[in-house]
Amino acid sequence: MRALVYDCSAGISGDMNLAALIDLGADRENLERELSKLHVHGEWKLECRRAQQHGIRGTRIDVLTEEEGHSGSSHAHHHRTMADIRKLIETSALSNTVKRTALSIFTLLAEAEARVHGTTPEEVHFHEVGAVDSIIDIAGAAICLEMLRVDAVFTGPVELGSGTVTCQHGTMPVPAPATALLAKHFRATLNGTTHEATTPTGAAYIAALAQPVPSPLAGRITATGYGIGHRQGLPVPNILRVILVETEEEETSPELLTELCANIDDMTPEQTAYLAEKLMEAGALDTWQESVCMKKGRLAVKVCALCQPEQTDRVREAFFRHSSTPGIRQHGMLRHILRRESAPVHTPHGTVHVKTSFMHGRPHYRKAEFEDCRILAEKTGLPLGQCQLMGLFPTSSHDNDATDSV
Repeated sequence: MRALVYDCSAGISGDMNLAALIDLGADRENLERELSKLHVHGEWKLECRRAQQHGIRGTRIDVLTEEEGHSGSSHAHHHRTMADIRKLIETSALSNTVKRTALSIFTLLAEAEARVHGTTPEEVHFHEVGAVDSIIDIAGAAICLEMLRVDAVFTGPVELGSGTVTCQHGTMPVPAPATALLAKHFRATLNGTTHEATTPTGAAYIAALAQPVPSPLAGRITATGYGIGHRQGLPVPNILRVILVETEEEETSPELLTELCANIDDMTPEQTAYLAEKLMEAGALDTWQESVCMKKGRLAVKVCALCQPEQTDRVREAFFRHSSTPGIRQHGMLRHILRRESAPVHTPHGTVHVKTSFMHGRPHYRKAEFEDCRILAEKTGLPLGQCQLMGLFPTSSHDNDATDSV
């Protein structure tokens, strides 16, 4: 397993995180090509340079935008709703994995901002986070995770900082209101620095993706990245460190998960499908429906969702918000998964990502990513089965009869 381990002892922000991932080895040119698929209004570019603090060298980035007319570090930002950002990401040509990762971060952030301002997540108006630079920070991090083939993200305690911060709503105490709400998802420390160490964007990234570092975490450190912040002259270096660890291979990797389920007999199939979408957006790893027969012989559907323990509150809230059920059953379970890798395969008609699972240290099962194959089929007019075969056997020639063997 390839795991990222975050050292957030000096906090985390969106730009420091993206800088650390680039410093770790994510290809900057490929990152910019992928980010161009977002079609963000206005010109933008990444200014990436080597920097140093307290004798430690790393990478510092700025997002220079035409929309703002200057570096994204200013507070003169364009406002966007969560609905705007969702549309921007969903209609892009980014991979489905990147879309899911970016939207999970933004959704968590929108929920926190909505609670602060007394509105709904879809209607909340982002200010600083609505700016191009913050969209690039979050989507860029999701792209880097895919490029680095990261299987898991871990973090130690996250320093939030102290003092005050100036934002769209004036001068606020640290942590900012949204950051304080997001911090319930991870272990945090306070007053370790004299400034805002963790921004809402950084907190949302950790809350959405990171788990506590397991003890012990055995493996081989293959790379280390340093994201250099913009604050100078601090007693604690304004640096984010990210370590890439290849863990010792095991037959399966046990993982503690939470399952939530409810029996529903008064929702239409369309409403139930919408519920499943909202459960996934709230952080569910998987959701499914089972046909059941309830008391008095009523046919119904059992809706289930599987999630990480730290996402339980969000998934449960989505269950109540988007369904008619007055009660939800919840229990913990242990999942065993084989080690998996995903790699792009280049075919004559386009790129298909292929997932490979391993058993006894050898490839066990290979499967072409369905969404990639679907897009390929729609673009070329070829049968879906033929596109799946091209992903698995890119050097072979497949005619239209190839689907007979699928």
